Amino acid sequence: MRQFRLLPALLFPVVAGAQTRQPPRRPAPAPKPATVPAPKAAAPLKIPLARVTGEVFDSVATAPLINAAVQWVATDNPADVRTVQTDSAGQFLLDSMRVGSYLVGVIHEQLDRLGLESRVIQVNIEGSGDVSVSLGLPSVATMLRAACGTAGDGMDRGAFMGLVRTSRGTPLEGGARVRVQYPETIVSQGGGVSRRFPSRFADAKPNGAFVLCGVPPEATITTRAYAGKDSSGVIELPVPRSGLLVRDLVIATPVRIAKAPTSPTERPQTLLRGTGRVRGIVRDSVGQPLVGARVTVPGTGTEGTSTGGGLFTFDSLPGGSWMVEARAVGFEPKRVAVDFLDGVETMAAIDMAGLAPRLDTVKVAADRWTREMADFEARKKQGGGYFMDDAQLEKRNALFVSDIMRGTPGVTVVPGGGNGRDRVLMRGNAGTGTCAPAIYLNGMFTPVPDGQLDNLVASAEVRGVEVYSRTGSTPPQFASRNGCGSIVIWTGQRRRPNER
Repeated sequence: MRQFRLLPALLFPVVAGAQTRQPPRRPAPAPKPATVPAPKAAAPLKIPLARVTGEVFDSVATAPLINAAVQWVATDNPADVRTVQTDSAGQFLLDSMRVGSYLVGVIHEQLDRLGLESRVIQVNIEGSGDVSVSLGLPSVATMLRAACGTAGDGMDRGAFMGLVRTSRGTPLEGGARVRVQYPETIVSQGGGVSRRFPSRFADAKPNGAFVLCGVPPEATITTRAYAGKDSSGVIELPVPRSGLLVRDLVIATPVRIAKAPTSPTERPQTLLRGTGRVRGIVRDSVGQPLVGARVTVPGTGTEGTSTGGGLFTFDSLPGGSWMVEARAVGFEPKRVAVDFLDGVETMAAIDMAGLAPRLDTVKVAADRWTREMADFEARKKQGGGYFMDDAQLEKRNALFVSDIMRGTPGVTVVPGGGNGRDRVLMRGNAGTGTCAPAIYLNGMFTPVPDGQLDNLVASAEVRGVEVYSRTGSTPPQFASRNGCGSIVIWTGQRRRPNER
């Protein structure tokens, strides 16, 4: 039997008479592209940055300049501007400041008050790290030279400057003017000494900035601002020893309300009202609240009493700068100037000093009352005129002599026009028109043809007033010289309540 040997199976079968098919060949692999190493990334450039700290000092107020804008402008790129605000300590901080040169300026309303352009200085930051910069306003001496120059030659080297603003926060309507009074002592060639209280004026710029040179240092001035129908109250301001007084004056148009008298002896009053408010505290010489102090806003008809905690609150006040006064038994009267803004509550603090101890010497009537004042009392009892003694004058609490005369029978006070001086007038005996009365100062005829009594004497020095509107009842020694009535003014130290 034939044996067969099994052959391994072929991958591709073979058939007789047929063509042989070769298995397909795989294409040769494409050559791999050459690998090029990627370039190494360049290291980032390190720009040096600095941290800038600084302060802005107000050399006029000798205090930090708060809420001032400090601007930094790169000299190589003026569009690169950075601004920072000073804090309550007058300090500022700028992080990440590039190295380079900068122009640095300060913007603040104090510069407007002082009439200064924004000062620019160049600061160079040369490397990273901390940089300290100190900025400030010019010195008082520099300010006085810049503001007054040689205009104050022959006068006191002082100045009063600031801004006239409206209580509404709106631009001024028309040109603003500021009136200032302060005492001047005149020594004549014969050795006589006299005092006068002239009025001086300063016209404000369109933005309200004003400056009045020649104000005596360490004096107390009385001032008032007005523009169109707006005006401030009359306020008292002390001039610093440095000679430079900087303060704004706020003006407004108050609403006048006639108050009818509540008794036959009470005179009609005119109250000034608005939308201002004040909340304040009265304290004694050691800072403790003072309860029961009488608080008034002279010239407005507003008054009240400090309550628990020494607090007082007034509303419906006329806008503008006014004096707020406090009086209490055992303390010297104290006045502070306060600005009332429309619809805004203002804070005020009044610190009162105790009366200085006085020796109770032997009291002699002849020492307290001069012969002239004794005659004043005698004429007052006889009648025939209108009399104001020191008690009534204290109650009126006027800052100017013209304010004393307001509401006096037979007298008309005409508000100041372009010069700001109020005029005290009477009706002539013929019954037509008004005229300036004859003025007697301490018994001596003193011509005041324009009726502007504020230049004659300070209201605080007036001790008694006699007003004679009818020539038939005028004492012969005070006879009118133009048929227009007479006003007699006596000066001296007023008596205290316990001396009457």
